[in-house]
Amino acid sequence: MKYSVIGQRVPLEDAFEKVTGSIKYATDIKLPEMLYAKVLRSPYPHANVVNIDTSKAEALPGVEAVITPDDVPEEEWLEESFNYYGRVLHDTVRFVGDEVAAVAAINEDVAEEALDLIEVEYEELPSVFTIEDAMKPGSVQVNPHGNIRQPSIVEWGNLEVGFKEAEFIFENQTTMESQQHAPIGLNACIAQWENDKLTIWVSSHTPFEIRDVVARYLKMPLSKVRVIGLPTGGSFGLFWLNVFHFIPIFLAKKARKPVKFELSRQEIFATVKRRDVPISQVKLGVKKDGSFTVIHMKHYFDNGAYGFKSNPYESESDLWVRNAKHGKFEFYGVSTNLLTAGCMRGVGDMSESFCVEQVIDKAAEKLGMSPLDIRLKNHSRAGDRVRGDMFFYLATGLPVPEKYLSSSALDKCIKEGAKAIGWEKKWKGWGKPVAVNGNKRRGIGMAVASHCCGQRYLGCPSVIVKINHDGSVNLITGVARLGQGVETSQAQICAEELGVPIESIKGTHGDTDSCPWNQATVASTCAHITGIATRAAAADAKRKICELAATVIGALPENLDIKEGKIFVKGQPRTSIPITDITDKILTADGTAYGPTIIGSSAKNIPLSPVARMFMAHFVEVDVDTTTGKVDIIKYVAAHDSGTIINPSIAESQVVGGIFMGAGIALSERLIFDEANGQVLNPNFVDYKLLRAYDMPVPEVIFVENVDPVGAFGIKGIGEGVVAPVPTAIVQAIHNATGIRFNSIPVTPEKLLNALKNSQLS
Repeated sequence: MKYSVIGQRVPLEDAFEKVTGSIKYATDIKLPEMLYAKVLRSPYPHANVVNIDTSKAEALPGVEAVITPDDVPEEEWLEESFNYYGRVLHDTVRFVGDEVAAVAAINEDVAEEALDLIEVEYEELPSVFTIEDAMKPGSVQVNPHGNIRQPSIVEWGNLEVGFKEAEFIFENQTTMESQQHAPIGLNACIAQWENDKLTIWVSSHTPFEIRDVVARYLKMPLSKVRVIGLPTGGSFGLFWLNVFHFIPIFLAKKARKPVKFELSRQEIFATVKRRDVPISQVKLGVKKDGSFTVIHMKHYFDNGAYGFKSNPYESESDLWVRNAKHGKFEFYGVSTNLLTAGCMRGVGDMSESFCVEQVIDKAAEKLGMSPLDIRLKNHSRAGDRVRGDMFFYLATGLPVPEKYLSSSALDKCIKEGAKAIGWEKKWKGWGKPVAVNGNKRRGIGMAVASHCCGQRYLGCPSVIVKINHDGSVNLITGVARLGQGVETSQAQICAEELGVPIESIKGTHGDTDSCPWNQATVASTCAHITGIATRAAAADAKRKICELAATVIGALPENLDIKEGKIFVKGQPRTSIPITDITDKILTADGTAYGPTIIGSSAKNIPLSPVARMFMAHFVEVDVDTTTGKVDIIKYVAAHDSGTIINPSIAESQVVGGIFMGAGIALSERLIFDEANGQVLNPNFVDYKLLRAYDMPVPEVIFVENVDPVGAFGIKGIGEGVVAPVPTAIVQAIHNATGIRFNSIPVTPEKLLNALKNSQLS
């Protein structure tokens, strides 16, 4: 369908702010009499805090508040997605860098000096740093609730029956090292108390979650806590609610002045959050024709010191259900004395896909099928059952509803991606590289993935559309600005439904006092779920405009429409009046006062079923240098089903950025932990090896045509799932070039050279 605004390359609403440097992040906020916070952190991975003496720090000129575990509630607080569960400051520290005490002073130098004056007596405790050690009987208990969370299980059919039906059984086990989100921006939070009202300025993609959790923890009405959500300039899961947000809140209350806590780059890398270290095991039953009969996965992931997840939030268990009538996915969150682990772009789908995709390729190789054909035969289609978020209902005791997949064009993604990379010509079969040129071997690989975007259980947002008297529009949502272009994409949805030029719309987002509630801007739900609410609010405003216009035009409201800011009778677009003629009519008879403003709002539940998922098929061509171990990406093609594309420029940027991140995870990115105490040893952009723009060519991005029946104008999500198939596709291409399967990533040059020494190529 042809739209006026949807599908257009509309410039970003905040482009001028960004290029001129006028955009304000939390790090830019300064308030009168503002103090600066610093945190004293534990040098031990596990220890009891026996005594803290803050007297010298409190006596230092310029210090106005010091807090210890005695100054915060004894209760633990729980982040709503289980990324954190613990006290604000702790009597027992659980990782190197854990918060012990905090200081607020007139500047950062004084605050740093005060930290050196705090005397802490520790009682060291045994530590555990791996999933395997933490799960051993009698292991050190990191978490007072136990090291192993109650498993989350997604199950259907009967495993025993499924494996009896199989003619072949394939198994695989994978792992990967931990990654840091590594956004450019710095985490910061400013808190101010004015009488009994708390205001928080923070760059975050969870402004309403911060408000709700803080109010609940401090036992305050929601009306007494205001969070002003500011842009993050990237997040990937790091600018989420975390314990550091509470530090300036308690310091500001004690000092009776606003307090700013800005984390250093080292603190961001080593004390906030990271991606978990997973161990994935999968067993796949397959018939001779390549049909899956059963799939069984056990997935263990470390929660670090304070993560509390029992499920990694995944869609993988829904991807292969068409022929596999039997399945079981088991998830186990495990506590360790490492930095807290939690959600990062792609969450469980990336690490699980890395394991499942490889076992599918093992099956295809044994059966003499191509990687394309076996996936085309087995992937889920529209109308298939969705079970991947069953854990939420089981955890809450709610009855599990029957839910179905709303749409899927993964088959088109596979076919169009293969055509773009030249698969038919380049794929020569298993164990046969694309080309060999001296010490360089070229390989080709592919992988598919799915990811959530229609998660109803995250909440149902509301949106306000305000029509001003001059015909301009204010779009008011609770979404967060992560640099993903949400201001523009939601404005395009509003403009399309309302029938006004995109230039007339200005957004206000993420202020909990002025904006209606919105779920956290996570799981790629914003375009899909908030988009439904935005369209509904715009439709409500449009209806009210048409009701006012009906008496002027002399027609029934339901017979009117609006296009390009003009109101007309349907079927008679040449006879129209500007929308401003109607908004002007709101003036009183003598023209001296304005009448009521037209407000459109949405208050509706997102449907439980059908459920939207995004799908993607990625293809990559690599050169492997067998003398240096270096892997060069020669060509990358990404084909995506994200429903109707709101803004191709925004969507392409999301895909390209996700591919670079995934390629870094496959080839270079890893947090290095000290084996003796678990401390992060590379907490900076020098030693943490990100890929840069010139490390690979710009990927080719393909969007397949697929209108989702649930999303506004057929829209689904895109941003988070992009990363999920990338590492697998690259590792599969390395396998095609060398014959070596890598069950752990990143595949660094050192790891590749060691593997080559033991291969037939040595």
